[in-house]
Amino acid sequence: MSETKVQSDTGEGHKTNCPGSDPLQILRDEHAMKSELCDLLEVIADGLPQRFEGALALVSLSLLESGFLSHMKLEQEALFPILRRRIAPDHALHLVIACLEHEHDRDAPALAEIVDGLHTAIVDGRVRNADMFGYMLRGFFESQRRHIAWENAVLLPEAARIMTADDLREMQDWIMRSGHPRCARQSIATLRR
Repeated sequence: MSETKVQSDTGEGHKTNCPGSDPLQILRDEHAMKSELCDLLEVIADGLPQRFEGALALVSLSLLESGFLSHMKLEQEALFPILRRRIAPDHALHLVIACLEHEHDRDAPALAEIVDGLHTAIVDGRVRNADMFGYMLRGFFESQRRHIAWENAVLLPEAARIMTADDLREMQDWIMRSGHPRCARQSIATLRR
């Protein structure tokens, strides 16, 4: 596989090699991006029903469509199976992973509804049922904030502790094969602009 050089998020011209990136750091970066997305969705919800933030809706829609499902897929198809192989059958992390998978299953339909609602609102220039849509946004971003906090506080530290160098390479290989969109990291500030 050829090695592609990409600009790092330092802005100093420093080059990073995407195939050698730390896959757990990619997850942390995506969690930061999801937290930013939650903030955008909260601003949209706070404005309803009086005003609809169309520009923020476009950015939110882009983030939801470009990376949300791929992030869940990365965890479910790469990270979780690796962790399950590393831990004993009675390890408490099995319950954590099962809970996170259940939340992913619950979030996917909510995500589809929010994407549809944002598309419609952008086209119409307004939200048709603002109270209901605001309620849906709040439920989604509050759930996401809890999910991200749980993964950052419990899952990723445990993954960093138990994953081997071979596990990290396996996960990075999965990322490269899948064309995962966060392979070349960008800073939140760059994406905000």
